[in-house]
Amino acid sequence: MNNRGQVLGEGDEDDELLADVARRYYLDNTSKVDIAKDLDLSRFKVARLLEDARARGIVQIQIKSPSPIDRALADQLAEKLGVPRCVVTHTSGSPEQIRDQVAEAAARTVAPLVHDGDLLGLTWSRAVDAMVDHFDALPACTVVQMAGSLHSPAGGGSTMDLARRAAALAGGTAHAVHAPLVVDDIAAVAALRRQPGIADTLALADRLDISVVAIGAWRTGCSTVWDAVSEEIRDEGVAGGAVAEVSGHLFTADGKLVESPLEQMIIAVSADQLRRPAERVALAAGVHRAPAVISAVRAGLVSTLVTTTDLARDVLRQLAALERT
Repeated sequence: MNNRGQVLGEGDEDDELLADVARRYYLDNTSKVDIAKDLDLSRFKVARLLEDARARGIVQIQIKSPSPIDRALADQLAEKLGVPRCVVTHTSGSPEQIRDQVAEAAARTVAPLVHDGDLLGLTWSRAVDAMVDHFDALPACTVVQMAGSLHSPAGGGSTMDLARRAAALAGGTAHAVHAPLVVDDIAAVAALRRQPGIADTLALADRLDISVVAIGAWRTGCSTVWDAVSEEIRDEGVAGGAVAEVSGHLFTADGKLVESPLEQMIIAVSADQLRRPAERVALAAGVHRAPAVISAVRAGLVSTLVTTTDLARDVLRQLAALERT
């Protein structure tokens, strides 16, 4: 018995050998062949000892990514949804902090997609509003307000303010819609839509190069439009099968437009216009939004989805469940 064996128990000796082999390999960059020669072991024995060191926790490997983006999950999500691009970011903290983290990921995604001379369309949401705050600058583009103004009950700006801030970053022009998003009087809605300034701005949506919207779920706390309409209008949407809300339009689980009274109450680009830009970026974060994300994709409103790892996994689970039915 060697001197080490006289002092240490068999388990301790094993641990010491595992640690010695691991230290040589991982810290000293000694090859398995040289370790085998030094310790009079076979190369296969050294490989097994390294595996045992990891299995028993003697070696613990940490990988710290400099980016919060989960590319593997994003690729899987894009494939399952059938969209060109997904950006999936790790998030943590309060709902407001999570929203801001998604907004930052969106800003990093959107800025390179915008080119000089582009028409950029924006619809207000708390996430899109925060995204604009994360832009350092934008190419010289024209910013188009895609829907009337909607103020968040939790505070924040309006769509009009959002478009102006984005245009200022680009050194370009903002085309605003000087009207609220939701108007109870249907006759007033028709009159407002005919006003030249509003009509001209909404018509620009036919020529947008890129649009940015948020995907809301048609339920309490998941859509700022839900908060802006009466209980009767909410119930009409639910009765029509609405699961998603995008720019004031409601969509069913299979992506069909819900012909609810809300359609006659909003001042916004049409559902068809939402589908026209070559780049259609959609932001989604928070619980209960997986059906809404699937709906928006099926409606043709999304070419790039920016979301969280939690929501991405929820969407994948729901897609898998749908495949089984």
